Amino acid sequence: MSDRLEFFFDPICPFCWVTSRWVVEVARQRPLEVTWRPVSLAILNEEISYDERRKASPDYPDSHVRGLEMLRVVHAAREQHGPGVVGDLYTALGELVWDADPPEGDDFRAVMGEMARRRDLRPALERVGLPADLADAADDTSRDDALRTETQEAAERCGGGVGTPILSFDPPNGPALFGPVIDAPPQGEDALRLWDAVATLAQWRGFAELKRTLRSFPDTPMSAKLARTETTVR
Repeated sequence: MSDRLEFFFDPICPFCWVTSRWVVEVARQRPLEVTWRPVSLAILNEEISYDERRKASPDYPDSHVRGLEMLRVVHAAREQHGPGVVGDLYTALGELVWDADPPEGDDFRAVMGEMARRRDLRPALERVGLPADLADAADDTSRDDALRTETQEAAERCGGGVGTPILSFDPPNGPALFGPVIDAPPQGEDALRLWDAVATLAQWRGFAELKRTLRSFPDTPMSAKLARTETTVR
C-alpha cells in the first residue's frame, strides 16, 4: 500500500472531524499524501424520510444542510483555486464549528441546535487566504449535482450504505473504509499505532466489517459538555 489517501469529509460531522485530526497527526509523522474531498451527509441520507431523521433530534436534518452549504463553498474554492486549498479550508471550517464555545445548554438538543446554526463562513475563508465572497456559494444549489456525484463515488468505493468519514487508500482503485469512528484524535505514537492497524485491515482482501454500536459523542470544545456520553448520532 502506498502513502496516498483520499479523505472524504463533511464539515458538520463530529466523528469525521475527530478522525480528520488524527489523519493530520499521522501525516505530520509519516510521509502521507492526503487529498481532501467532499462527501455530503445530506445527500447520503436523502432516501431516509425527514421525520425519520428528526428522531435523533429535531435539528438533525438541518445540521446536514449546514454541512452541504459548507461543501458548496469547498467545491467553489477547489474549482477556482485548486485542490491544494481544500485541506486548510476544511480545517478552518471545522474549527469554526467544533472549536467554538459550547452552547448554554448541556444536553444533546443544545449541541444539535448549535450544529444546525447557520454561520458566517467568511472568517474561515479569510483565515486561509481565500476570497471572502466564496461564502456566497453556500446557497449555490447548482453545485449539488457535482457534490452528489462525488458523494456517490465515495460511498461506492466502500460498497454503499456508509456515512462519514471515508478513507480511500491508494485511490482510486485501492481499498476504502468507512471510519474509524473515534471520540478523540490520538496523538504521537498512539496515532501511528491506530493508523497501522486501520491500514492493515484495509489492505486485507475480503475484510468487510468490524463494529460495535456503542459510541460516545466526540470530545471537542463545542461539544465538551456532551463529550464521552453515549449517543445515537451516526
